[in-house]
Amino acid sequence: MKTSLNHNSPMIRKLKQNIWFWIHRHRRNRLVARFCCFCGNIHRAFEHPTYDVAINGERMLLLNVISKPDPLLFDVGANIGDWSSMAKKKFPKARIQCFEMNQETAKILEKNCRKLTDITVHSIGLGDSTHTAEFYSYEGEQSVLSSLRANLYSGFQPTRKHATIITGDEFCEKNQITRIDLLKVDAEGADYEVIKGFSRMLAQQAVSVIQFEHEGGRYIRDFYDLLSPFGYRIGKLYSGYVEFREHDISMERFLGPNYVAIHSSNQALIKDLETGWRQTSDS
Repeated sequence: MKTSLNHNSPMIRKLKQNIWFWIHRHRRNRLVARFCCFCGNIHRAFEHPTYDVAINGERMLLLNVISKPDPLLFDVGANIGDWSSMAKKKFPKARIQCFEMNQETAKILEKNCRKLTDITVHSIGLGDSTHTAEFYSYEGEQSVLSSLRANLYSGFQPTRKHATIITGDEFCEKNQITRIDLLKVDAEGADYEVIKGFSRMLAQQAVSVIQFEHEGGRYIRDFYDLLSPFGYRIGKLYSGYVEFREHDISMERFLGPNYVAIHSSNQALIKDLETGWRQTSDS
């Protein structure tokens, strides 16, 4: 007669406790330390193996959520334009608004996008209010990164600079933009503030899809509290699909940065993304 283990039984809980505490007490042992590092790398691979947009799900998300030839895309925190260049290759008629608050990086962005049509570069940042913000710019290896939060990159000495920040709602109103097909945000820890700045557009369901990063600065719970009242569902982006889920404390581990938000009224798209990519062409 087969019996199954009860993982919540006192015996199993005691066994787990003994194993965990043995590892903890021997954490200075070289083999134990290497084993734990290996386990950490396995967990990271399980959740987030790479930042390469070609294979981490970002390219496939774009292909699967955009259904028209001339979408309007926002690239907030565009950096030097890797994502926008990829998007333009997939959708040659796309109109892309790029935002990069570091003026030096924005110059590189403009140079990289010079031969691409309908890409507009704005050397400003987006946020939840209009103001002048101090940010930190890095030299050397991190020269194309900027952050509103002080010294994220230990070992690199930042330079303090200033940038104009406006809200997404203000930008859309000034430029008579009534709908965004994909709002992609990579704002080095300020993604929450960027999305909050589109509150009026979100309330009008005028942003079809949001892609954002969760890598510090806020709990993922904050994004749920912001977007759920507007009717958006949130899922984590993986290389082969999007896993939509309710919030759980286990998600607060900052592993695997990209999340997707889609209005709950678009159940067909949500179901498709949960199932896996239907559009896989590289053309």
